[in-house]
Amino acid sequence: MTVFQVPPFITADSKYEDEYSARRLSRQTASGKLVRVRRGLYLPASVWESMKPWEQERMRIQAVDVLASRHPIFARESAALVMGLPLIHTPRQVQTVVAPGLRGGQSSKGVRRTGSVEGDPVPWTMFGLKVTPPAETARDLALQLPLSQSLPAMDKLMQREILPGSPHNVNLIFTADHVRASAALLPNGTQRRRVERVLEVADGLSQSAGESWSRAIMIQHGFPRPVLQNSYYDDRGLIGYPDFEWKELKILGEFDGFEKYSAQRFLKGKTPSQVVVEEKKREDRLRALGYKVVRWVWADLQDPQRLIGLLHAAGLPSRNL
Repeated sequence: MTVFQVPPFITADSKYEDEYSARRLSRQTASGKLVRVRRGLYLPASVWESMKPWEQERMRIQAVDVLASRHPIFARESAALVMGLPLIHTPRQVQTVVAPGLRGGQSSKGVRRTGSVEGDPVPWTMFGLKVTPPAETARDLALQLPLSQSLPAMDKLMQREILPGSPHNVNLIFTADHVRASAALLPNGTQRRRVERVLEVADGLSQSAGESWSRAIMIQHGFPRPVLQNSYYDDRGLIGYPDFEWKELKILGEFDGFEKYSAQRFLKGKTPSQVVVEEKKREDRLRALGYKVVRWVWADLQDPQRLIGLLHAAGLPSRNL
């Protein structure tokens, strides 16, 4: 995973003071040269516009921390963004928690404050920010968000890999039991069962948020549970690891995320067109083994009926058919 490098803010009292006095900051913001991230904190418009939506939200989180009189504890989607747990949608507010017994539930200028759970462990410090630990963050997402939005983070946690920026001298690898222990601290059974339902279908073999989102749609619409990332061979050797497998039905599923054809860590020195050709050859080899291969993209997840239609057309049954 690539760690997000936080660019420095421009402020009236920063090293840019000669060039950007408070008045000049306002003028350059009005002219579109600067973007005001939060009161007194700016970025060049070119830097801001080059950022993805989640990176812009990450900067808003950073700005809240910079302006706070004491470091807030970021939670839920905000904590997930800091620690690298995947999200489907960029949150509309910066999420923080306050100690039990203090007032929570207030929204102020884009910041949501809620009460923390009695008995939760002390926050972690990651990349200089205080956050709820990973197990509590995944628990809170499962509690507050629908399955399609909470499963990607839970799947990531179940990969049992150390998250970049994790502190030393703490447990760094998490299992379902850690999340269950965290869920046991919730005040009522309805909340605990909600978290458990996400845990029951979480799978650390999921390789991306898109694959997790795909599986959530399958689960919610009654499709058979797929096997993930199983290896396939023919007389030429290893073909690959299809994202989804329904072996009894001779159906394989592949989610095609944009990064597969754009990010260098996936291209591995190849051009996008070369990757497309290799994918086609791999698919031909799978079809030669007697499997039907169905593929889908982000747009098919944004309108779930499109994915449902593709799976039905491939011959995959569901309870809703």
